[in-house]
Amino acid sequence: MQMHNELISALLAALAQDRDINLRAYPIHISYTDTLRLEGEVANIIAKRKARRIVMQLSGLSNIEDHLQLRPGEQRHGKVLLDATVDALSRELAFRDMHVYTGLAVKPETPQWISVTVEGCVVRLEGQVISLSHRRLAEVISWWVPGTCNVHNHLRVSPSEQDSDDEISDAIRLILEKDPLLHAESISANTHARVVTLTGYVHSQEQGRMAVYDCWYVPGVHDVKDNLRLLQ
Repeated sequence: MQMHNELISALLAALAQDRDINLRAYPIHISYTDTLRLEGEVANIIAKRKARRIVMQLSGLSNIEDHLQLRPGEQRHGKVLLDATVDALSRELAFRDMHVYTGLAVKPETPQWISVTVEGCVVRLEGQVISLSHRRLAEVISWWVPGTCNVHNHLRVSPSEQDSDDEISDAIRLILEKDPLLHAESISANTHARVVTLTGYVHSQEQGRMAVYDCWYVPGVHDVKDNLRLLQ
């Protein structure tokens, strides 16, 4: 128990040093029994991803229960959020040949499908998709739905694919193209060791901020370097 307490103290100290994690405004609770568990509310997706990454690196553990939630800008829960998420996924052209369902108890007789359930403001995705990019896109679209505070992505990929930096870059380029607030043709994304570097031009600081956020929404990204320039 003493060892666990010392580890938790060290982890909280490391989180407090990160400029994107504000423990005073958004306290994070860490508990350790069989697994490390993170709980609390964070300001944005950057704080959530970085907190989990820092804890994984310092603890040396991979089986971390991440229950950190974003503070949603819009309060939508339960069926309202469920219907909005199903609608957003169903309207996505990349999923036009898939079946998107609401909380299935049994697997449908289709090769590609997505089942969506919602508890409070937490979205859970289950099912089977054709590629890692589709898996990542489904998660990001779910994050984009107003009211979502967390996404648990349990989608499987069939046939299975080997993940890579190139795959992450491909997914990010796809997602930047889907963001209606961006001019994706003027932005380049390259990944090395799961660190994404953005280069190119944006029309406003807000567009640059949204491009960075979009990268952090992508599961598997460890860091984002913003080398975007403001178009004069």
